[in-house]
Amino acid sequence: MKGQIRLLCLWLLLGGVVLTMGCSGLIMAGKRPPENYQKLGQAKGEACGSLLIGATAYYFIPVLLNSRVERAYQRALESVPGSTSLVNVTLEEYWLWWVIGTARCVTITGEGVK
Repeated sequence: MKGQIRLLCLWLLLGGVVLTMGCSGLIMAGKRPPENYQKLGQAKGEACGSLLIGATAYYFIPVLLNSRVERAYQRALESVPGSTSLVNVTLEEYWLWWVIGTARCVTITGEGVK
């Protein structure tokens, strides 16, 4: 009986860990900077996507939603002429509600390097 309770506790713990890990993630938006890089200046880029049509928690038509991080990263690179990568990157996300959907926006800041 004790063995079954231990096994149940282990499965519950493992399940809790797996569920909690689903709330975080790692995003690789750009390539790794070279070993010896030259700092070119502060970079910033923003991109938004939307979820349209439905009740508040059930919007179901994504519009430019999945590519917003990559687009924000590319815009940050373009904000510093000659940069090929970013270091010291910060990602901020916010959302806005409007009548037929929500806008989900990402702002990426960092230092442009080459």
